[in-house]
Amino acid sequence: MMTILPFLKDVLPLAVSLVERPGDGESKKEEVKEIVFGLFDSFGIDLPFDYDILDHILDYAIDFVVDFFNDRVWNNA
Repeated sequence: MMTILPFLKDVLPLAVSLVERPGDGESKKEEVKEIVFGLFDSFGIDLPFDYDILDHILDYAIDFVVDFFNDRVWNNA
């Protein structure tokens, strides 16, 4: 579990930035999830829990990153 959190901390902001475009909130969230799940598979990271749990965690984590970017990054550009 401890290797998953730093990985997500680094990957989520990058993935959110890569898919950013006006509108399409839910489809962008799904694209970010696809990136994250793909990287987990590519790097051979085994989860100590089911992918459904990670999917639920990602819902909140992506919203948090997007809210942070909306408040501090994209509105100031």
